[in-house]
Amino acid sequence: MAERKMKVFHVLTDRNIGGAGRWLLNYLEHHNRECFDVWVVLPSDSALYPAVTALDVAVIPMKDMEDKSFDKKAKEALYHLFKEEKPDIVHTHASLTARMAAKKAKVKKIINTKHCMESAPGSLVKKIARRMVNKRYSHNIIAVSKAVKHSMIAGGTNPQQIVTIYNGINGIEPISTEERNEILLSYGGDPLRKAVGIVARLEEVKDHKTFLNAAQEVLKHREDIDFYIIGDGSLRGSLEDRATALGIFDHVIFTGFVKDVEKLESALDLNIITSKQEALCLSVIESMSAGIPAIGTDSGGVNEVIRHGENGYLVPVGDWKGLAERMIEVLADEDKYLRLALNAKAWAREHFSAQKMTSKIERLYLEERK
Repeated sequence: MAERKMKVFHVLTDRNIGGAGRWLLNYLEHHNRECFDVWVVLPSDSALYPAVTALDVAVIPMKDMEDKSFDKKAKEALYHLFKEEKPDIVHTHASLTARMAAKKAKVKKIINTKHCMESAPGSLVKKIARRMVNKRYSHNIIAVSKAVKHSMIAGGTNPQQIVTIYNGINGIEPISTEERNEILLSYGGDPLRKAVGIVARLEEVKDHKTFLNAAQEVLKHREDIDFYIIGDGSLRGSLEDRATALGIFDHVIFTGFVKDVEKLESALDLNIITSKQEALCLSVIESMSAGIPAIGTDSGGVNEVIRHGENGYLVPVGDWKGLAERMIEVLADEDKYLRLALNAKAWAREHFSAQKMTSKIERLYLEERK
């Protein structure tokens, strides 16, 4: 007699498709449908809704679910949902509300994925409180990088609860010159110029100012480059003003939110990350899988992706001069660029595949049956 499928509920409160949403979509695309009956609980107006249903996965829309970790109103609704449906596992993505509801409903296993760095450790009291909350409301916590794991331990979480499983991607295939030209033209770029991009929310932690300062320095040495700021956020206006003040606005393209960001990533010559703090940097992994080298700040989990001198380069946080020097160096040396590109593609596909990520997650699920 065939063993009963395990019922797994993923709970994600995000309304937009960010890193956690892309993680979930990559998992759903590769999950084992013979062993797991996977459901996804989302806010009813989440942008993820059509993407999840397109993968033929059941979605439970929650009308009153707020885009935040703790939501008292949603707690009762989730409790009644779990009580009625009786999932074997509730897998959350930051939602403390869902973990508390799952605990109250006596769900057998509660897993949380930590997609970002833990906040500053704080006082001993805060560490103890965090440790108690995690112990009470999570059986396991998945850290998406070693850096995230270390930040959680520093913040008070019991290391025995933490399992490190790297984010996985499907990989991006290299595109033809004609496709590249069409993509860049569609965003107002010049396909005859090199394309250097940064894919990140336009928020302070991503430090786009360092990117713009480096762009100004690079343009003093060569003018055949466009700089693509891919994404949207609260700092867009001030960053546009900054590009104007630096005298480089004609070489900077603000794309806004890009739905199919992988296509634009595949058209870049270099992918840059300037974050002050970063869990892993999914966009860099995606572009590397297409053979695009990366240069990034040595923050958080970035150095787990970019191997200095092998598939890209690392610079200190805020070091726009060092960043500019590396961009100039890589774009000027064709042999070096090709070596970095080949290494980037091989590294990303070997270490960060969605299939490998999914397999490790499902092994964690199956531990419930042991």
